[in-house]
Parts: sequence; C-alpha cells; structure tokens
Amino acid sequence: MRFLGFDISRRGEPSAPEAQAPGLPVAARRQALMRGRAVSKRSFEAGTTDRLSKTWSTADLSDNMALRSKLRAMRGRSRTWSRDTEYGRKFLAMCQTNIVGSGGFALKVNCLNDAGKPDKADSARIKAAYARQAKRGQFDVTGKLSERLFDTLAVRMVARDGEALIRLVEGRDRGNHGCQLQLLPGHLLDEEHNRDLPGGARIRMGVEFDAFMKPVAYHLRQVPQAGDMHGVTSQRYIRVPASEIIHLFLAEDAEQWRGVPWAYAALRGAWQLDKFDEAALVAANVGASKMGFFRQIDPEAGPPMGAAEGDGEEGVGPEGPEFITSAEPGEFSVIPDGYQFENFNPDYPNGVYEPFSKSVQRRMSAGLLVSYHGLTGDLREVNFSSIRQGTLDEREIWMLLQSWYIETVKEPVFTWWLGHAMVRDAELSRLPPSKFDKFNRPEFTGRRWGWVDPKADVQANRESVALRTKSRAQIIREGGGDPDTVWAELEEEEARGMTPPQAPGAAKEAKDDDDGDDEAAAEAEDK
Repeated sequence: MRFLGFDISRRGEPSAPEAQAPGLPVAARRQALMRGRAVSKRSFEAGTTDRLSKTWSTADLSDNMALRSKLRAMRGRSRTWSRDTEYGRKFLAMCQTNIVGSGGFALKVNCLNDAGKPDKADSARIKAAYARQAKRGQFDVTGKLSERLFDTLAVRMVARDGEALIRLVEGRDRGNHGCQLQLLPGHLLDEEHNRDLPGGARIRMGVEFDAFMKPVAYHLRQVPQAGDMHGVTSQRYIRVPASEIIHLFLAEDAEQWRGVPWAYAALRGAWQLDKFDEAALVAANVGASKMGFFRQIDPEAGPPMGAAEGDGEEGVGPEGPEFITSAEPGEFSVIPDGYQFENFNPDYPNGVYEPFSKSVQRRMSAGLLVSYHGLTGDLREVNFSSIRQGTLDEREIWMLLQSWYIETVKEPVFTWWLGHAMVRDAELSRLPPSKFDKFNRPEFTGRRWGWVDPKADVQANRESVALRTKSRAQIIREGGGDPDTVWAELEEEEARGMTPPQAPGAAKEAKDDDDGDDEAAAEAEDK
C-alpha cells in the first residue's frame, strides 16, 4: 500500500523490498512480508521509542556530564537520608562494620633478606614502628583519631558523599615520624570550578588534569574562619599537588572526575518509602483514635439536651460553637433528639502496607548492594540455604571494597610513612635506605566473618587439609588472622603446658593410622 509516496505495511511499517517485486505470487509476497516483520520484532527493543517508553530518556550523557549538574543535589540528599532515616543510618553502619570492622585492617610485613627468605626480625621491627604511628595522637593532624577510627570515618564519608580527600601532611611538628594524615570532605572541591589550560590540561569540578586525564592538582576552597558555622561559599582556592592528596572514591567510568554517593541508585525509592511510612504512621494514629460525629436528621430539632436556644458561647445556638463532645472509658451518653451518631473508623493500617513496603525495601537493598535481611533485619522468610547463599554473595562485595580501600589508601600511606620513619624512627633509622623495596612489603587483611554453621565449615576445612587442597595458613588467613601470629601463640601455649583440645574425629583417624602402621609392620615381618 502506498501513502504519500511511501510503501507501508498494514501495521504502518515499511514493506519488505522483496514483497514489492512485480509479478510475485500472493503467497510468496505474504511470506516475504512476514519475514520483514519478524526481523523488526527481533531488533533491540531497548532502543525502540513507543507510547510506553516515550518518557524513558534517550540522552547519551556520560557520567561526568551528569555529575556536573547532579552531584551537589545527590550529595545533599544522601546526607539528609543518612542523617534523618533509619535505613540510611543502618547502611552507613554496615559499610563501617563490614569494610573496617571492630579490629581494623590487620598488617603483616613480609621483609626478605639478601637470600630472598623471610626476615622476621626486620618485619617485626617495622610492624612495631607502624603500630606506634597508628595510635591516637600520632596518626592524624587533629590528634583525635587512631588508624582504625580514621579508616572508619573515611569509609563513612565516602559511602555518604561518594568521595573524601586524604591529605598527606609533613613537618617537624607532625608526630614522632614527621608525617600525619588529614581527612577532608569532598565538598571542598567546587563543582563549578572548570577551566581549560594550555597544553591540553584542564580543571574539571575542582580537579586539575593533564592531557592524559591524570590528576595533577586539587583546587580546594579556602574556608573562612566562620565557614564551619555558615557553610563554605568561597570562590578562592588553594592549589594542592596531587602527590599530597589521595582522592578516595569508587570510579564507575573511565576518566571519571568525582565520586558518586553509594546510595545514588536507591535514594529516590528510599525517599518515597520514607514519605509513605510517614503517611502510614499518621493514618494509623488517626485510625487508633476512634471518633464520630453527630448529624442532625430532624431540621426542626432543637438544641441538644442540656442547652437552651441562644445560650451564646456555652450553648449551641446560632451564635454558639459547633456541637462537640468527648468520651472517656466506661462513659455512656444519650444521643440528643433529632441527632444521629455516625462513627468515623478509618481502616488503617491494612493488608497492603507490608507487601508494598517489603517490595520497596528489596529494591532499595538491591540498589545499595546489600542483602535485604541485613538492611532490614527481617529474617522471617529466610532459611539456612538462602541466607548462606545471600551472605556469601554480599561478603564478596565487602571483600572487593576492602581490596579497593587497601590499594587506594593503606598501601600508599604505608609507603609514604615508611620513607619518613626510616629517617625519624630510632629503631628503623639503622635500616639501609638502599633496600627500601625490601622493607616496603606490607600485607593488609580486612576483617572476616563467622558462619551460621561453623561446625560444618571446620569439618570441611579438615577434609581440605587432608586432601591437600588447602593449607592451614590459608584457613587462618580466610578467618582474618595471621598464620605466624597464631602459630607463635600456639607454641607459647604448649610451652606453658597447655594441651590443645582433641578435635572430633581426630582420635579415630589416629587409631586408623596406628592400625595401618601395625598392618604394614606385620606384612614386612612376613616378607
């Protein structure tokens, strides 16, 4: 069919070219037309714009373009959500406890001697010096934070704001080793500070890059003396070289300028759920407060009993107030003549509230990359298998975030500190600077978690060691411990005469081994 010079099919789609061939039989033309429709149906539906998807944005914006106009609003909403809602507070607590934990990151120094073998003496010496630096009063410029508290606060700020700045401060008055850390909020970088520089360099959202988009410097807002009370609105900046700043954020795109709040995908649903919960609480409060109205059914009915016509302010005449009464427990009253009592009883909360809230909470936990039962504490519909599998998946994400934090913060800070400590520390100053790489071998380990059924896991580990598919040191590291420390403590216990408890099944295995040895000895004697 032709319309305005165009060949169209019955559904308004262009006909297949082979269907328009002259002299083609009707059956063949119909088959060709159906093949063209099938190809159209198998195309990428996500790129199709129809009446159902016309409000779905097709703008091809990069993350940086979206961040430039949305970051400040997202950061403000994320801070409000974490400060004013229960789920926001719980999410930040989950980030702190699962990434850093109560014990912080464990450090093991793996120094090597000239023969390439472990040097336990130097490793212990460096680890002891770092422990002195990690104490409160030495680690950060404020003197308030130890290493563990610093890491906990940094993770909270990154999860809430999407980014944080760690400045490496040096000086004679900066602790025993002349170096301390300063934790700064990400809003010190001005999102509106953008400029093109010579040679392909540029400033984007307060960060200065070279032609290859490598950070060169950070332009921090100068905070006036009263800025901590009235906010930071200064347009004057301090240029700090990138070698003194660790810009802590999770990049989700190549050449990303700034960080995004971790809850960005769940913030809108979380806000809607908070508004819904508020309205539900108000409605439930109204529903719990039973009330009713007196409706006049007789137009000629006089005032209620106990009141005369035109009593003024105390009566119910034309100039008096509306007829309102109250009730107390155990009190019975008489309905006035000509009036009818109508009960007001809103049926709320009803059965729709919980399924709807649970649906939003599940979507919210998926956007936050945490488990539903971990965020809400709802364990009613979980069993051992489901909670174990969900916990395993979630813990992989936490360990990924631990590795990111170790590579971004812990290892660079250790290298920077060790260079100062080998000059300022009395124990480390005797180490030769030419062998810096030999001493700069830190190994940080994040916290690990216990299991719902530890007995089954211990049994599985025993079988893995027996099959030689896993070592004892690997089992200790998976539990978050240091094998050398554990073995040293076990040797000390044995030296004190402490007998280790017998593991279940160990006696039977030992007996089987003895029986096997006796049988082998008997066979040898027979031969």
